[in-house]
Amino acid sequence: MFNAVRRLLRAIGHMLTGQIDSSTKGLNENPHVVRARFDELIEKKRASILQVRNAVAGLIRNVERKRSELKNTNDEIEKKKRLMNGAKAMAAKLAKGKSREESQSDAEFVKCMKAYQDFSSSLELLNQRKDSLEQDVAQTEKDAKGYEIQLQSLHRELETFVDERERSVADVAMARETRAASEAIAGIANDGTADDLRRLRESVAQARAESQVTSRLAGTDTARQEAEFIEMAGGMEAESAFMDDIFGEKEKPVEAVPVKNAQKDALPE
Repeated sequence: MFNAVRRLLRAIGHMLTGQIDSSTKGLNENPHVVRARFDELIEKKRASILQVRNAVAGLIRNVERKRSELKNTNDEIEKKKRLMNGAKAMAAKLAKGKSREESQSDAEFVKCMKAYQDFSSSLELLNQRKDSLEQDVAQTEKDAKGYEIQLQSLHRELETFVDERERSVADVAMARETRAASEAIAGIANDGTADDLRRLRESVAQARAESQVTSRLAGTDTARQEAEFIEMAGGMEAESAFMDDIFGEKEKPVEAVPVKNAQKDALPE
C-alpha cells in the first residue's frame, strides 16, 4: 500500500514538473510520468544487479578462502605423512634386535606406535577434508562463472531498459502531440469557427465598403477624378500638336474642359 501511494505521489510530482494540464486523460500518457516509471524499473534492475554482484563477490571470497584452506590442508597432510614416517622410523630403530613381544613391552616403542596411529587417523580426516574442499572450490568456481554470465545478461537488460525508456518517452510525446493536433483539427471543423470566419469576412468587407463611401463623400474620390481629367486633357493636347506637325492644321482640336467646370460638374459615384 505504501509503495502504491509513493508511486502515485512520484507520478503526480513528475506531472507537475512537466506542466501538464488537467485535460490529460491519464498519467501513463504523460512523457514525464512514463520516464519516471521507467526510472523506477531501472532502479529496481540496478538494485538486483547490485545484489547479484555482491553475491558473486561473496562467492569469489569464499573460493579464495577455501583455496587457502585447501592449501593449508595439503600442508597438514604432508606434515602428517612426515610425522608418520618419523614415528615409524623411530619405532623401527627401537625394535631393532628385539622380538615383537619385547618391542611391545618397550614404552618408547609403544609411544612411537601410538603416535603413528594418531597421525594416521588425522591424515585420514585431512584427506576427507581435502576432498570436500576440492569439490567445494570446483563447484563454487562453476557457480561464480554462471553468476557472472547472468550478471552480464542483467547489464545488457539494463541497457535495453534505458534505450526503451527513451523510445517510449518519445513515442508517448509524439502520440500526444499527434492526438492534440488531430483533436484541434476536428475541433476547428465542428466548433462553428467556419461560420464565425464567414461573418468576420463579411464584417471586414462591409467596413471596406463604408470606408469607400465615406471617402467619396469627403471629396477624396472627387479629387482623384479631377486628377484623371487633367491627365486626359494633357494627353489630348499632346496628340493634337503631334497631328498638326504631321498633317498641318485641318481641324480644330478638341477643346479641353476647363478644370473649374470639371470640378463643378463632377459628381460622386
